[in-house]
Amino acid sequence: MRRFIRLAVFVAAYSAAGIVHAQYLDGWDAVGSGNFEEARSAWLDNAYAGDVDLQFNMGLLHESGLLGLADHEAAVRWYRSAAARGLPAAQNRLALLALDGLGMDTDADLATELLIEAAESGFAPAQYNLALAYERGDHLPGDTDLASLWYHRAAVQGLAEAQYGLGRLFVAAEGSGNDPGQALAWYQAAAEAGLAEAENNLGLMYEWGDGVAKDLTAAGTLYRRAADQGLAVAQNNLGIMLQYGRGVEINPVSAAIWYRAAAMGGSPFGQINLATAYANGIGVDQDLTEAYAWILLARVSGDPAAEEVAAEYARRLAPRLDLEARRSAIERAKTHRDEITVEVAHRQSVRLWPRPIEDLGSPAAATQRYLVVLGYLHGVIDGIPGPATRTAIERYQRDQGLDVDGRVSEELVASLVETATKFIVTRDTNDNQN
Repeated sequence: MRRFIRLAVFVAAYSAAGIVHAQYLDGWDAVGSGNFEEARSAWLDNAYAGDVDLQFNMGLLHESGLLGLADHEAAVRWYRSAAARGLPAAQNRLALLALDGLGMDTDADLATELLIEAAESGFAPAQYNLALAYERGDHLPGDTDLASLWYHRAAVQGLAEAQYGLGRLFVAAEGSGNDPGQALAWYQAAAEAGLAEAENNLGLMYEWGDGVAKDLTAAGTLYRRAADQGLAVAQNNLGIMLQYGRGVEINPVSAAIWYRAAAMGGSPFGQINLATAYANGIGVDQDLTEAYAWILLARVSGDPAAEEVAAEYARRLAPRLDLEARRSAIERAKTHRDEITVEVAHRQSVRLWPRPIEDLGSPAAATQRYLVVLGYLHGVIDGIPGPATRTAIERYQRDQGLDVDGRVSEELVASLVETATKFIVTRDTNDNQN
């Protein structure tokens, strides 16, 4: 979030001089204040005009549900527009929607084509998703070697999800490929970046002494970090630690609170543990009807192991309820199911947020956007560095005392960002003095 606000502040500083379009500035200002409908309105005209970064972010606003209910068909339209111009971030998101059949018919061939194109361009999120497809055999032949290759390419770029994926491969590998030490190293890298899934798995390694000295206190700390981010499996793990006093002081009330959070997040074992808490009055008032409602949900969770446990628990719990109580439990389960659907959608949507152009995988488009912001270029942000873009680059390079070659590069984008940062510092200092 901080990076987006920084960009909005930077471009807003130039708006008074009329250097950039007011709609673009207003959009980022609206994002910074959480007014996404206003951002959509501000960006709409320039997105229609062909600005690929705004087309992507329009798609993201619609896909995420930040505008209300998710509109996958609208998201697909915007992603298609940006993907047609070769924007890797749009190719990546469009591929995922094509795989899931959201907003369009399922199209595994298109998804694979888009992922490969974006991954080969060096876009780390696409490399990660391609690796995931190879790992799972999802519309591609299962191939752990190719999965490892693409995970590694994204991981060395610092993508936490890929670092986590690489760690999982080292844990799951058989024979000499199984390497807890490598798994630990990659999990640590991803956990340091704040990835909840990595924090949870690293917590498991510390809890059970797998590849590292057993440390229940460290495990509890890691579970809590992941739980605080809304990861349901970590919330369940933290609940277990609190219920049984593993690395933390026993606290059945807190355990039940975390079990409920896990259950609402869709964790079937969280639902089972919450049911157990209600059945036995652990941290909550005993309520057999509520316990049975949660067990019913766990029985249809889609997790075979959890469903087996839940079925046995339901068999033992059912005789303790009369017919009316069981009927009431069914109605409660339906209500909880609807609540879970909303909660899970919310937890997923918070990961989809408008992105600054330097994160979208197109140095050319990023260069154009910053040149427009700085007043060196006027026109559409299309990611195609034509003569006008090259001339603008040369002007910027001369003004900054750089080698003048008119070429797009990562170094040029970094220089543009640095120029923006210096401007902010100078402007803030002057404002404070005045």
